[in-house]
Amino acid sequence: MKKPLSVGVGGSKSGVGKTSFVEDFIRYIKSQNSKITITAVKYTKTSLYSSIITEPQLEDIGKDTNRMKKAGADYLVWVKAKEEDLQEIVFKLKEYVNNLSTNIVIIEGNSLVRLMQPDIIIFLKGKNNKCIKSSAKALIEKADILIEEDYSMEKIMKEIEFIQKRKLIYQLLREKSSNSRISCAEARKIAEELLISYIEVGKAANELGIKIIKCELGCF
Repeated sequence: MKKPLSVGVGGSKSGVGKTSFVEDFIRYIKSQNSKITITAVKYTKTSLYSSIITEPQLEDIGKDTNRMKKAGADYLVWVKAKEEDLQEIVFKLKEYVNNLSTNIVIIEGNSLVRLMQPDIIIFLKGKNNKCIKSSAKALIEKADILIEEDYSMEKIMKEIEFIQKRKLIYQLLREKSSNSRISCAEARKIAEELLISYIEVGKAANELGIKIIKCELGCF
């Protein structure tokens, strides 16, 4: 089974609009393809106990998870955990999600996103917001997409597609290279497999500090 795309959604502070963004995100995906299955994960920090609540246990327990359900999420998970228990919770959560038949996993909550290390991290900073809580400071540096003002979900999806492709190019370059070098033939093969230009692969190689060698055709 193909690994689902995981998207983390964090924010500078409570009330910045993380759940509203997740709702919009789910609705947009479903409007483009209703057959895509989505798992929505909500994290709430607690001081008393830690648990993973799933359907049908959820029902009317979690207001935000219900919003995600109404937006179109197929599976819901509510993680309520103390900060010190999160590492163990993450292990159990990954195991649970891996057993679901889902295409996209959306994770909301700074600390959980940071530990889950999703494929894409979206951070809602908010307009003119200089007040960033401590749990957000470590996450904002890892964010792939930073939202400060109004957003277009269509543009967000295009950015996600671009980032996915970019990360795949990086991954293949690292796998095929040795001692920060890759042959021209291998670099061309990556471009042809991904249906992208040689120049795009060359740029990515430069960014990674990987030198393309034995280039006889002048592609790079």
